[in-house]
Amino acid sequence: MPTATRTSCKPTSTPVPVRFGAEESALLGLLRARASAQSRSVSGQLKHYARLAMIAEDNPDLPLSMIQGILEAQAELKAGLGQPYQWGVIGPAR
Repeated sequence: MPTATRTSCKPTSTPVPVRFGAEESALLGLLRARASAQSRSVSGQLKHYARLAMIAEDNPDLPLSMIQGILEAQAELKAGLGQPYQWGVIGPAR
């Protein structure tokens, strides 16, 4: 009787090539500069912009600064830096 073997299929990341033509060299230069300023690879910067764009399209009423703030807050919570907010609590007067 044949035995069934189970192979685990791990999700793999498939590279997607992105080509910039000569007419888009200024865009690529700007992308490289911003990636460097934010300590990201060009690929990482493209992923960041794609994520922001998808969220912005799904939430057209939210300004980009609010979307960025929400993503930053989520990352802080994930890193264990969140603190519960206490409603109605006023700090001591100085």
